[in-house]
Amino acid sequence: MSLEGLDLQSFAQALSVPTQEALAALPHFQRQSEAWHFAFELLRSNNINCRFYGAHTLHVKISRDWDTLDSERQAGLRGELLRVVVEQSDGPLNVLNKVNQALVAYALHTIPTAWSRFLGTAIEGIQQGAQQAGKSSTSAGHAIIDLLELFPEEVNRTLAGQAQRGGLIQDVKESLPLALELLTGVVCGLPGSTATTGNTPEFCRQLGQSAGWRTRAWKAILQWLQFGVPSDSLLVPLLEMSLRQLETMAMAQISGSGVVDDDEVRAAAAAVDDIVSNTRTAAQYTRTVGSLGLTWFGKGWMSDILKHCASVGDGQAALVWGSMLVSFGETYS
Repeated sequence: MSLEGLDLQSFAQALSVPTQEALAALPHFQRQSEAWHFAFELLRSNNINCRFYGAHTLHVKISRDWDTLDSERQAGLRGELLRVVVEQSDGPLNVLNKVNQALVAYALHTIPTAWSRFLGTAIEGIQQGAQQAGKSSTSAGHAIIDLLELFPEEVNRTLAGQAQRGGLIQDVKESLPLALELLTGVVCGLPGSTATTGNTPEFCRQLGQSAGWRTRAWKAILQWLQFGVPSDSLLVPLLEMSLRQLETMAMAQISGSGVVDDDEVRAAAAAVDDIVSNTRTAAQYTRTVGSLGLTWFGKGWMSDILKHCASVGDGQAALVWGSMLVSFGETYS
């Protein structure tokens, strides 16, 4: 497919399939200035493939061609991106995720000079936009939890590839309490859970009914932990909630109730393992975290689940459960 004299309507039709020719031409087209406008045109399509490649193009343009926009266009793009996130919040998750990637790419260009308190203001913008557009709180929740999972991952990747950016790190750390509050609200939706999270937003309670969304929330918690938890007043409730949830999961697996799956257990265990194996955390909070770990790991549920794994011959599950205990012992012995 030649780019010379390219008919955009025909190109969009080809992407809706998508044809191999269109996919081969897409990276070349994304280098053109017309791709900015075309990305938004594709996002308005009724075709899922078109919307995905529109979001992909937008992400590519923001990541690679940011400097081709003047300051006025850069500033105006913020509102357009939030609008698109809201529009895609009740659609396919792969399109929503790609749009959120574009939003995060924008944020990484603008934090903190042009966009401070990114996470808090973005979440407010998504919730307000969803309400104005007549979208459900669950749809807004899809966008918010996807963003909470994606943002720390992209920040970690960005910081690994360049010199330290103090303003970005500071903005991220200031967002940590809000992120953990919302993610905790989702994972506490586990059936049979006795954990409480105070004033849990409605969308957290709704998404918490899904094992898939709880698993994603646990994975996001693990990503946010990489920035460090600044106080035991934040860390201790998080760890206690996590251990309480794992106790509920253990009892569910022993009883065979089927309310949790292996992916959720692995994601929750990975978050706890990260906390109890962190030597910096141990140096700062030896007494509080150490005491909490001894209390919870010393309860009967941990030995019960390990015995259950042995009785059914599930060595992989035993490794998942036992790794937390080993990490705690090595770090706090």
